[in-house]
Amino acid sequence: MKQKKYKLIIFETNRKEGCMSLAKKFYPTTYIEEERKKALKTIKEKIGKKYNFNGNHILQPKQKDVEFKEDYPDGKYVRITKEYLTKEDYWDEEILCDILLIDTKFPNIVIGHRMADCPVIIAEDTKNQLVAVSHCGAAQINREVPKWTIKALLKEGPSNPENIHVYIGSCIKKENYQYDKYPHWATNNEVWKDCITKKNNIYYIDLVKAIKKQLYSTNIKKENITESPYDTYLSNNYYSHTEEIKDKSSKIGQNFVGCFYTEIKN
Repeated sequence: MKQKKYKLIIFETNRKEGCMSLAKKFYPTTYIEEERKKALKTIKEKIGKKYNFNGNHILQPKQKDVEFKEDYPDGKYVRITKEYLTKEDYWDEEILCDILLIDTKFPNIVIGHRMADCPVIIAEDTKNQLVAVSHCGAAQINREVPKWTIKALLKEGPSNPENIHVYIGSCIKKENYQYDKYPHWATNNEVWKDCITKKNNIYYIDLVKAIKKQLYSTNIKKENITESPYDTYLSNNYYSHTEEIKDKSSKIGQNFVGCFYTEIKN
C-alpha cells in the first residue's frame, strides 16, 4: 500500500474575510450570543472553502492571560488526539494551555489563534511532521512561551532543532508599538533586553526580536525562521488593536493565524 504524503498549509485571515471572534465588542449591541455564533460560522465556512477544510474544524488554545481562565504551569501544551474532536464545532472546545500540537494523523484539522497585533508562531518539525502553534503577545513573550513552544516540539517529536522551521505571523512592528512609559508587563529583564528601546521619551517594543531571541536560545537556525512582512497597524487589510485605540472610527475585529496538514494528491 502506497504511503500517504502530507504538507503543512499556513494561512492568515484578515478584514477581507471578516472578524474571527465571538467577543461582544466586535458586534452590534443588539446581537445575542447565537447571532454572533451564526456570523462567525459564516466566516469560518468561507475560510474553510477557500483553503479546503471544514470550517467547524478549527482548534485553538485558551491561554490563561487571554481568556483569564484557571491557572496552569507556563508552557503547558496539548497534543491533539481524538478526544478533542467530539464537538460539532471545535471552536467550542476548551483547551487550557499555551501551545497546541498536531500531526498528520489528523489531516485538515486546523490549529491556530486569533490576533489583532500580537504575533502567532507556528513551529514545525519537518522531519516528523509535527507542528506547534502558540499566541505570543507581549505577556506571553514575557513568560517565554516562544521558548516553551520549541521545547514542546523537542519533547514530543522527539525533535532535532535543525529540523524545526518557524513562521512568525503578521503583527505590529517595532516602529508602531509604542509606550509613553516603560511597559508594566515587561517584568522579565532578560527577555526584553535590547528589545525595548527609548527615544525622545517614547518606548519602542520589538516583539519579533524578542521572539527570535528565544528561538535562537533553543538552537533554532536563523535561516529556519520566516517572518511575515506585514505590520498589522499599517496594513489596511488587517484588524489592529492599536489602530482601534488610536482611531475610534476604525473597523474593529480579530484576524486568525492557523495551519493544518493536508494530503498531497498525486
